[in-house]
Amino acid sequence: MTDLHAISQAPLPTGGLLGVFAHPDDETLGAGGLLAAAARAGVGVAVVTGNRGELGEVIPAELAHLEDDRPSLAHHREHELARALTALGVRSHRFLDAVPGLAERRARHFTDSGMVWLRHGLAGPGTDAGADAFSAVPVEVAARLLAVLLREARPQMVVTEEPHGGYGHPDHVHAHQVTMRAVELAADASPVDDDDDPLTGLEPWDVPVVGWVVESEERYRAALHWLETRLEHHPQFGTRGDVLATIPATSEMPSMVVPADQVDLTVDITAVLPAVAAAMRAHRSQVQGIHLLDLTQPENRGQAVCGWFAVSNGLLLPILGTASLRLAPGHDRVDELTHLRTIDGLTRDRLTGWTGRDRLAAFVGGTVTA
Repeated sequence: MTDLHAISQAPLPTGGLLGVFAHPDDETLGAGGLLAAAARAGVGVAVVTGNRGELGEVIPAELAHLEDDRPSLAHHREHELARALTALGVRSHRFLDAVPGLAERRARHFTDSGMVWLRHGLAGPGTDAGADAFSAVPVEVAARLLAVLLREARPQMVVTEEPHGGYGHPDHVHAHQVTMRAVELAADASPVDDDDDPLTGLEPWDVPVVGWVVESEERYRAALHWLETRLEHHPQFGTRGDVLATIPATSEMPSMVVPADQVDLTVDITAVLPAVAAAMRAHRSQVQGIHLLDLTQPENRGQAVCGWFAVSNGLLLPILGTASLRLAPGHDRVDELTHLRTIDGLTRDRLTGWTGRDRLAAFVGGTVTA
């Protein structure tokens, strides 16, 4: 049994955290710190992925042949994903198109929709999306499939992209829309005229907390400025030997970077950064230039920037020692979160004594930072 088979066949943990993302690597680059911290705290963590990233730009020269062979690239990225999830401590995964049901209403497999860069930090629809592209799957269809997993796993918390998809990728935007509709359907789905309705017979589930992955604008611009200054004296090189640049701190920011008053939780994730870096390295077809600072050295302690990485566009991005979330309106019931553990025959809630955002931070295994 391969790790890929094991992780895709493992039962979904109940009452834990479920992450929903578009492509392999989105779970790591967007929410890796949160997933790893929650798993480290003993919370059951599962991830759902919308497609296999067939249109991703391949970085290493020795893998360049995969870029013209979509099925092979999809297969390769499946295995990268399995290794990354293992590094993060995530033991269960599903591709959304693997959920049975609604066969007459959707493609058998959901594929990458592709994208083009419109500017730094902003992507738009590509020209290679086919009829089976993830973004072309009707929201009601994809959401009903995801609602099946929500009713089965009954997660206390769901984490996904913010409304504009982090940086505008059509699959990321679709992942957000599908997730939010699935949360509604899981709680109260109207019957559909379809003998193949996968929700039939599953008990409803109202997810208490839904978090959208964001970053504080002030913190992120400061991190980019630090990285700019660092590169002036210490240039960084990509997998193919090219010099890596960075986004100017004064640039227009991607949509995931929001004003501080739109951030509901920021937690310290420095303890799990080695796991996040390992997960990034697992996605070697898509991620390069990964470097973690030695946080045991006095000059690196207390820094907002703990390292850096780049994707195929050759622009370095900071690895922060924090992770942030914005809570979805109506799904911010953090005081309903529990984490029951039985020790010496006694069942206790690990979150006892915590309320509000401190309780949410404790659930995901972090501590609140300013």
